[in-house]
Amino acid sequence: MIRRRPVTTLILLIVLISGALAVMVWGNYQYTLNYPGGEHFFIDWFSARSLFIDGVNPYSTTAQNSMVSFARGVGVVLDPGARYGSPLYAAFFTLPFALVRDFVWARAVWMVVSEGILIGLVLISLSMARWRVKPLLLGLLALFALVWFHGLYPLLTGNLSILVSLLIAAVFLAIRSRQYEFAGVLLGMATIQPHAMLLFAFFVIVWSFRYRHAKLAGWFFATIILLSGTVALIRPQWIVDYLRVIIQPNLTNPTLSVVLQSFLPAAGERLGFILSALTGLVLFIEWFISKKTDFDGFLWTGLLTLTLAPWIGLPTEPAAFLVAFPAVILSFCLWNERWPRAGIVLSGVAALLLLAGIWLIYLTRAGAPASANPGLFFAQPFLLAIMLYWVRWWAIRKPNVWFDQLSNH
Repeated sequence: MIRRRPVTTLILLIVLISGALAVMVWGNYQYTLNYPGGEHFFIDWFSARSLFIDGVNPYSTTAQNSMVSFARGVGVVLDPGARYGSPLYAAFFTLPFALVRDFVWARAVWMVVSEGILIGLVLISLSMARWRVKPLLLGLLALFALVWFHGLYPLLTGNLSILVSLLIAAVFLAIRSRQYEFAGVLLGMATIQPHAMLLFAFFVIVWSFRYRHAKLAGWFFATIILLSGTVALIRPQWIVDYLRVIIQPNLTNPTLSVVLQSFLPAAGERLGFILSALTGLVLFIEWFISKKTDFDGFLWTGLLTLTLAPWIGLPTEPAAFLVAFPAVILSFCLWNERWPRAGIVLSGVAALLLLAGIWLIYLTRAGAPASANPGLFFAQPFLLAIMLYWVRWWAIRKPNVWFDQLSNH
């Protein structure tokens, strides 16, 4: 029997990981070279370069015109009215990639990082659900996360929602571990994409005050102040510039009423108001009337908040719906926990609907921006809401009744 020394094993492991990363980077580079795209990442990459390298205000008309001109040169097709619309401190997260002058290489590296984050999101979601799976099922879940619309579309466009989804999932784990300061910091960092987490952040802050964990809210606001103050050293008036941008209508992040008006011009605004009011009522009941003091209740309610956030009436985009991915894992886990055989069938059917169904909706308007496809604003929230309410009792109460015991035999 050959015994390897720990140092030799460590060196082999480093070599294998380095080789795998090199292959992934090269493979993604070949893809980005042959298939130009990554419009969301391009906006963040170009804006970070404008700020840190060229010293140009990324919110300015000058930067926007230069961005459109540069995009044509690298074959990137931007959505109409595309502009930099994130808080300026979000550029810190893109800075390492902005230092790469070649956009194709920068995008390839970003895609590798995003793929790793998606795998990490699966692992964190499994940990949140306390679900131990076999390697084969883990591989299938990882593949699902990479190829379903709300995973692959942000990956190909380079949307920051992948990073924000990981940060929000980590918030759940930090709260479960009672690391409220760390949870506040993570939640503050997730504000790099406000439209993906604003309603969830409001829920967490309300929950933290309600159950006497105010330190979470304190660290959340402290993180935002620190990030804002740091970037203010570079551009002091950035908040005014940012507010000027977000109050302007933007079709890349439409509200629910705008989406409904796109195919129901007469009644769209009224229906949007009604759906937003009903969504607000449901969330109000779950937040305040249904008392849930333990983590399981917080997890389920937080995932429902992330799922229904697109219907509350705030500006959003389909790429940001990835933040609700842990709800998929939680539902699969509880189905398989209660019904080991039927749960597999239910999970398979739900996965097929979420995978093929949403892609079919997108392909009905292939070539158009995802934000211009009304069906995408309803498919995932509707399906996940059904799944979450299906497992609500098990997720919050976790009963072990005699019927479940008999059905397992």
